[in-house]
Amino acid sequence: MSKTIRCSEFHPVVNFCYILGMILITMSNMNPVIIAVSFISSFLYMIYLDGVLHIKRIIFISLPILLFSVIIMPLFYHNGVTPLFYVNDMQVTLEAVLYGIVMTFLLLSVMQLFFIWNKWISSEKFLYLFGKISPNISLVLSMVFRMVPLMIKRWHDIHDAQKGMGCTAVNSIIGRMKQFVKEISILISWCLENSIDTSISMESRGYGIGKRTSFHRFRWHIYDIITIVTIIPIIILIFVSILNGGFMVNFFPEININQFSLYEKVLAVVYGVYAVMPLLIESFNINTYGG
Repeated sequence: MSKTIRCSEFHPVVNFCYILGMILITMSNMNPVIIAVSFISSFLYMIYLDGVLHIKRIIFISLPILLFSVIIMPLFYHNGVTPLFYVNDMQVTLEAVLYGIVMTFLLLSVMQLFFIWNKWISSEKFLYLFGKISPNISLVLSMVFRMVPLMIKRWHDIHDAQKGMGCTAVNSIIGRMKQFVKEISILISWCLENSIDTSISMESRGYGIGKRTSFHRFRWHIYDIITIVTIIPIIILIFVSILNGGFMVNFFPEININQFSLYEKVLAVVYGVYAVMPLLIESFNINTYGG
């Protein structure tokens, strides 16, 4: 029977390799073409997942970074040979401004990749990936990742309950602050009680005694194998090319962008296909046979 593939349903190893490859390639060079591909592909995919919410989020995040890297940093970082204007006899150079713009989009690309990580890698997948390497650390990290959204949900439950009892109907600022402190106190008490219950439950199940086994529901499908066999060579080829000086860009003392060779042009196109692969898979509703 056919079913629609969603990237979040891929095997954890496939999800991890894709995101790790994107992050390594994006962070290991300053080529505007590679960074633009990373930013646009991750941006479009997050819009596909979250819609207008992601546009608001990325604008909220990008404005402070742009302010620092494009406006503030060039005032104190004067490398470059192309002055745009002077501030108190200190030149603001074109190279510093362009470097700040590229660095901003690099940071935004990496942030968006971690947004995708949060969409794909659940705590169960995280334990599957790193549980055998370091069970204790992976357990703590998975609990921490789960704690923040769980506390937010619990706070909303507490606030709704207080609102239903009429406790939030206060007009003064001091009254609202007291009510907020009261809700936070309830939240902390709830979380502490839950942590004690979790500790007792883990102890009663024999956690930490002898060798621990674990259950997981992940198994390899044909589309997982095809995807991992496709992306691993792409990641290796592009990353090796970057390490050997491919896609090289120098911003200081003057902008020097090496012209792409034919091999690098092919790799850039391949990287573009690799970067938009999740969007292609989900937006075109590619079907496969389970098993």
